[in-house]
This record gives sequence, C-alpha cells and structure tokens, in this order.
Amino acid sequence: MKISFNWILLTLGFYFVISIFQITAVTDSLLFIFNIDNTFFEGITFIFSIFLTFTPVLGPVLGILGATLVWGWNILFAVLLFFWPYLFLLLGMFFSSTKKTKKKKNEDQIVDAEIVDEEKF
Repeated sequence: MKISFNWILLTLGFYFVISIFQITAVTDSLLFIFNIDNTFFEGITFIFSIFLTFTPVLGPVLGILGATLVWGWNILFAVLLFFWPYLFLLLGMFFSSTKKTKKKKNEDQIVDAEIVDEEKF
C-alpha cells in the first residue's frame, strides 16, 4: 500500500493542531486550579502541561476541565477533543470483531473428516 507524502503531512498537521489545543486546555486548567497570576509561573505551568497533556489519564481529565470550566465548552466537545483516538480504536475493534465472527461462521460449516481405525500389522 502506497501512502502519498501529502497524506503524511496532512496527518501530522492534524495531530499538531489537536495537540496545541490539548496543551492549551491543560495549561488553562492548571492555571485555573492553582489560581496562578504570575507570568513566570504561567510559563513553568505551560512547560509542565506539555508533559501532562500526553499522560494517559491525567492529561485528558485536566484538559476536559480546562475546556469546560475556562473556555466554556460543552462537555461533549471537550470529551471528543481528548478522547478521539480512543473513539477510532473502539471503531476499529468493533469492525475487526465483525470480520472475525464472519470467519467463524464459515468455519462451522466445514464438516470434520471421519476418523477411520486402521489395522496395524
């Protein structure tokens, strides 16, 4: 399967833009939670939030809090922003399991060979 260079750039650009939104939401949630008004500490919080954003459980939870409490987003859109990879994973698992069940149904139709006892000399 040949993947064009344009698709690779489009995918990387999409992931980069989504990551910027996620990092900003986590930063805003940390600033909101700790009530930080100092510019120096805001910079430290931004650097810290870069690492927290990609932490599996803590990053999405903080990001959803930032998107809903600070930005005023709907909870559904905030969840979609942070859990879109898991949505694709679940869809892939769902469609792959349907293919496996179709294969199993075809395997049930195959008749087993009859075992014949042979005399040993």
